[in-house]
Amino acid sequence: MRFVRYNVFTLALLLAMPFVSGAAELRHVNVAIFQKVDANFEFEAIVLGKFSSFITAMQGSQVLLLSHTRNAVDGDVINIQQDVLRDSSEGLNDIGINCHMTFRDFSTSDNTSFELGGLCKLLDSLNSNVTAIIPMASLPDTEQGIDAWVELYEDEANGIAFYANVSSD
Repeated sequence: MRFVRYNVFTLALLLAMPFVSGAAELRHVNVAIFQKVDANFEFEAIVLGKFSSFITAMQGSQVLLLSHTRNAVDGDVINIQQDVLRDSSEGLNDIGINCHMTFRDFSTSDNTSFELGGLCKLLDSLNSNVTAIIPMASLPDTEQGIDAWVELYEDEANGIAFYANVSSD
């Protein structure tokens, strides 16, 4: 009887879990965050090209964070964090980036459709903290033949921009 109870429990867990192989292909969500170093540099809404071309197009800025989230599925909450807690003469200082974004996959058998949005905090407790509310935005799928990165958010006062795309490799 105990064996049957565990097998029923295991079967129930398997049925309750998302069945990935029957869904759209798994995709990777790529996020890049930049900050201007050249006051004359302008972020573009869409940057075409593979990763190396994208980085080259950002010559007037510095990379704050690069993230590659593997095998994302519809409804995943992607957490991206990179920060430093530092003791200074003014007290503790938390400097960095903390994001919680939701990935949506609205793909059909005929077309891929992906979105990403959420909340990011740019932390610098001794200066100013910026809360970036990123509305759900369509992401380009590099598997559709166009390598592109789309700007999700730009904070002009701090010279920071968030970009993303979706890939399968």
